Order: sequence, then C-alpha cells, then structure tokens
Amino acid sequence: MSRLGFNNKSVVYHGEACLGELDVIPTADKTFHFPNNEIRIHHFSQLSERCPPLSVLLAISSLPVRCKLESSSPVKQPLLDLHAACFYELKTAVVVIGDEEVHLVAMPSKLKRFPCFWCCLVPSRLYNACLGMLNMRCLSIVFDLDETLIVANTMRSFEDRIEVLTGWIGQESDPVRVSGMTSELKRYVEDRALLKQYAENDVVTDSGQTYNVKLEDVPVNAAGNERVQRPVIRLPEKNVVLTRINPEIRDTSVLVRLRPAWEDLRSYLIAKGRKRFEVFVCTMAERDYALEMWRLLDPGAHLIGPKQLLTRVVCVKSGARKSLLNVFQDRNCHPRMAMVIDDRLKVWEEKDQPRVHVVPAFTPYYAPQAETASAVPVLCVARNVACNVRGGFFKEFDENLIRRVSEHFHEDEVLNLPPAPDVCNYLMSEDASFVPNGNTSAPMADGMNGPEVTQRLNQQDARNVDLKSERSQPLVPTASIYGPPSFRSMMPSDKPSLLGPIQGPEIASRQRAGYHPLSHGIASSFSAGIQPLISEPKNDEVFHGYGLQKKNLQQAGQPSGVPHNPPFLNNKRGPTDSGNSNLLQPSLSVGVLQEIGQRCGSKVEYRSILSSSRDWPFSYEVLFTGEKVGVGMGKTRKDAQQQAAENALRSLADKYVAHVISQSETVKKDPDNEVENGFLWESDADESPVKDASEVAEMRRSSNSTGQLVQKSNH
Repeated sequence: MSRLGFNNKSVVYHGEACLGELDVIPTADKTFHFPNNEIRIHHFSQLSERCPPLSVLLAISSLPVRCKLESSSPVKQPLLDLHAACFYELKTAVVVIGDEEVHLVAMPSKLKRFPCFWCCLVPSRLYNACLGMLNMRCLSIVFDLDETLIVANTMRSFEDRIEVLTGWIGQESDPVRVSGMTSELKRYVEDRALLKQYAENDVVTDSGQTYNVKLEDVPVNAAGNERVQRPVIRLPEKNVVLTRINPEIRDTSVLVRLRPAWEDLRSYLIAKGRKRFEVFVCTMAERDYALEMWRLLDPGAHLIGPKQLLTRVVCVKSGARKSLLNVFQDRNCHPRMAMVIDDRLKVWEEKDQPRVHVVPAFTPYYAPQAETASAVPVLCVARNVACNVRGGFFKEFDENLIRRVSEHFHEDEVLNLPPAPDVCNYLMSEDASFVPNGNTSAPMADGMNGPEVTQRLNQQDARNVDLKSERSQPLVPTASIYGPPSFRSMMPSDKPSLLGPIQGPEIASRQRAGYHPLSHGIASSFSAGIQPLISEPKNDEVFHGYGLQKKNLQQAGQPSGVPHNPPFLNNKRGPTDSGNSNLLQPSLSVGVLQEIGQRCGSKVEYRSILSSSRDWPFSYEVLFTGEKVGVGMGKTRKDAQQQAAENALRSLADKYVAHVISQSETVKKDPDNEVENGFLWESDADESPVKDASEVAEMRRSSNSTGQLVQKSNH
C-alpha cells in the first residue's frame, strides 16, 4: 500500500463500473490513502444477523477507523444505493489492498449528508470469520494436550519411569517416603502390564474381563479419501484408551489416560448442537500423535470437523513459544475472542498469557485422588470459567459496544468509540482454591510430552537416547522471574501450577514426610536444603537426580523427626525462594484458607464489616465454622479479603502450634502416631513428629512473620 501522500478525493468503482467520487477525510492515520486514489470495491461482506458491522470491526482491530468518506459535490444515485444497501443489510463494501481489507461502513448522519462511510482496515478474511462467531455468540477455546487433558505412555516411557522410581526407592531409608513411591510405582507397573498385553496380543484382561481390539477407521488427510484402521481398546470405567499411532508398528502402542470430567466440558462446548466455542489444539507433541490423542478425546469429530483438523491442531516446535497468532494463522479468530486451557503459562507468548486459564497438571500416577477429592473436578472448574468468560464477553459486547456504536453518527469523533471486550478481562477462576502459585517440585512427568513423544514413537532402537544419557547434565543457575536466582534447567518453559484439588491421605502423608513426587515436566527450582530432585521442562524432559547419592537425598529432604508445615499450609510444589520459602503471596491466602476449610469440613465465610479508616474503605472478617479468626482492610474488596485471609492463616497456625505443644509429650510416648491438623494419624515412620517443645516454639516465632510454619533443619 502506498503511503506517499494524501488526496482528499477518490473515485469509487464496483468492478469496472464507476459509482462516483467521494472526499476522503483523514482521522487518526493521517498518511492513509487508497492506491491511485481509487476505491475499488472487490466484494461485499457477509450479511450480519444481529451485529452492526462497526461493532465487529471494533472487536477485531486496535485502530479500525482509518478515514471517513463523504461527498461535497452532487451525488450519483449508485453511491446512494451503495450506502443504503450496506446500512440496511448490515454489510460492508470491501476494498482489498494486498493482504488487508478496507471495509466501508455505511454510517447515519446528523446532517443527512448521504452517502457517508467510515473506512476500517483489518487483515483479510478475519472479518467474515469473526462476524459468524459474534452472530452465534461463540468464542474460541484452545486446548493443550499432555498433562492438561491426557497422560500417555509407551512401553519405553513406562520402563524409564519405573527405572527411575526403583532407583529412588533403593536409595531411600524413610519408610513413609518408600511407601508413597512404592504406591506410585505399582500404578505404573499395572498400566505397563495392560499395555504389554495390548501390544503383544491385541487383547487385554482387566479385573477378570477380557477386552478385544476394535478396528476404528481414521482419516489420514483433510479430504478423508485416505483412511487407516487403528486397533483400539477402550476401558471407560478407568478413563483408559489403548491405541497404536502407527497400526503397522506395535512399538507405537500407547496407553492413554483421559482426564476425568472431560465429557462434562466437551458436552458444554457443543450443548444441544450449538457451538459455544470454536475449538483449537496447540501442543508441542508430534503431529500424528497429537491428531490421534485428539481423536480419542473427540471421537465423533463434533468439536473439530474432519476437514478442519489439519489447520486447527497446531503443533509447535519444541523450545518455541506458543502463540495465538500462530494458532489463528488462517485468520479464523482474533486473539481477543479466545481463551486457552493449559497446565503451563510460560510456554505462551507474554501477550497471550492473560488469556490462559492455568489448570493443575494431570497426574494420575503421582496423585490419582487429586481429580476426585475436590468437590469440583478440574475440568468442571475450567467449564465454569469458560462459561463465565463467554457470559462476560457478550454482556459487554451487547450492552456496551453495540449500544454505544448504534448511537454514533458520521460527524462524531472516532476517538470517542467504546473499547472492545477482551477475553482476558473476564478470565478469572470461579473457585478460590484454584490460584496460581508459581511453585514447582516434581522431577518427572507422569507421561510423555513434547520431544519425548517423537523419541519414543520414532526411535524404536535408540536406547542410547534415554534417561541414562541425560542424568549427568549440569544444572545452571539462572534468574527466576518469580524471585532471586535459583538453580533450574535451561529452558524458558516454566510451568506455574494452581493449587489443585484436595489430595488423598496417601499423598498428604508423602508430603508430610518430605517425599517429592515425580514431576509433571516442570522446570523446578532448587532451593538449598529444600528440594533434592531437579526436573527439566516439559518440552525437553530429562531426569536429573536419579544418580544422586543417598546422603544428598537425606540432606536435601525433610530431616528425620522434624515435622513439615501443617498440611493446610504445605504447598505441593517446592519453594522457589530459599530466603522466603514459606512466605505466602497475598493472592494465595484465600485459596489456602479455602483448602483448610475443605480438609477440615469447615465453612469459611467472609463478612463485610464497617471500616474505621478512610484510607481503607473496605473491611472484612473471616469466620471459620462460625468463629472469627481474622480481620482485614483494604482499598478494594479483594485486598481486604486477602488481608483477612492472611491474618486468619496466622491465627490458625498459632492454634495449630499450641495444640502440637500440648500434644508433644503424648506423641513422644506413642511414636506410632503423628499430629496433623489437630488429629492423630497413624504413621509408617518410626520417628516422632516433634522433638521437643523448644523446637515447636521456634516454629511458632517463624509463623508469626510468614503466616506459615517453616520447615526447620535438623542440626
């Protein structure tokens, strides 16, 4: 497009027919003009059912109005007809300039000076795509696959994880940690046995029942004229599917665990045959694998049609950042109209991160109870978040944008146009217990992800490219975006998690004993004396720590005889700041307090009270089972509630420590018991959870300044 000057008159053409001449009035972009001072209409946009064209253009462009068109001379009838057709049929006349479209929007006039148009510039094809979505009240949703919706393993990935766990168990002396890791190992071994039956015999026997493979037709191209048959076994009661990526190669057999409540989320997206969201997939996995995993999640192709698969399942090269512009490279949606469901935030471009709803990583081997112990499953929370986003977006679009656009006339200033709604403005978790914590701890993923998929499926004989060759990779100190420098793997793909669902007693006991689980592919921080095992990021997974000496494990783990934080203050993932490792961020306090209430079966209530300060107009008190445990003030309701939650946590910590002190002598007498949340729990460990009252008093002093009980080294 030429930007060499500006002419205030241009001739309008539709095809080869000359419709007349219009004056071009500049707005914000003083340099914009039509090539050769000719406005050549290429086509008309789709007719809108309910959305004024200007509202659509505002929703998909940051600087939509480039100029105005009006007439200062006698007007020819064709131009009047053009204006009337566009105005009453809710369509635009489109001028194509390179890879962009200029939409001529017919405007009403206070002075009745017709024809008059506003000219809006957007990328080609984007208008029609977004118009259809806005008319149907539809947004876009982008899913990650591995550890967000599924966990998948081949025989080799199972063997690698079993080998790592076996090594850790052999180096461990704490019976509680050994018990936790042994349970995890058992789950891997059981699933490996299922996969072995399937891979060798195309049949599986589970709980006395035999399942034979069913051949499922799978298209291998967009046209659907080439198909393969995959042998598949589905175990719906276990949310398990066994499939073969390449039907001709048994080594590509995969056992896939589907995340619970996926059907609830899937049903919401297409309820009653009407799409609420256009669905896309963005993953770092290999393409054939990604397409098959999505087919298992959407077997009827209701979310993504067969002809859309190749463009809507986007595979990102390992190490690269995910981007919504890359996902929508066919210009089928604007990022403002899209949300993302992923278990990692930092793999996305910074500008897209506000549109990501981060879910806890799916860990069916490390924490099988995590998905069912919470009152609301993770994917049901995601469904509710998506529902809130859609409702908020279209409430703003209908009640603000459309209403105010309908009040604008040609003579009004374009700078007074209303702002467009953006998904990120409504993307808030509906469950206070799901709060990003930024901490990571697990040194191995439950299943394959990123480049490991390609390695396991395509390199059947490459045993040299496995965990053993990577164990000695050095750790490099890098600066953490969350705080001071920490030791972590050299990849930018940090994986901030959420405080996930309440975990079962087995997981809680493992955490109390200082056992750090196999990671979910996270780049874990290594704070001195806190966490013994390091992980590589999800998209370049290796397993550091397997070769650590036993003495190093004991030094880095929880010292014998010293209790962990009270479980309701114990983050699942290890701290990233060794200097302030137990300092709760204000935004976490509400979620942690909610988790305490859920664990204890107690109701947590926030009650607004009269504030005594002009500077802090909002004041809240926290009731725990009807008892006031904290008060907070702030400049906003959210700040006041967070402050009240912090103070409540300190109060509960003091009560917990006081109870531990009173019970310490009793516990000493019975070393088979340990205290958690004021209750006595049977323990497999031989040590007493509290050494003496002076140690607990030291913990109490620390809790007053941090709001959490601090883990104390055994000197």
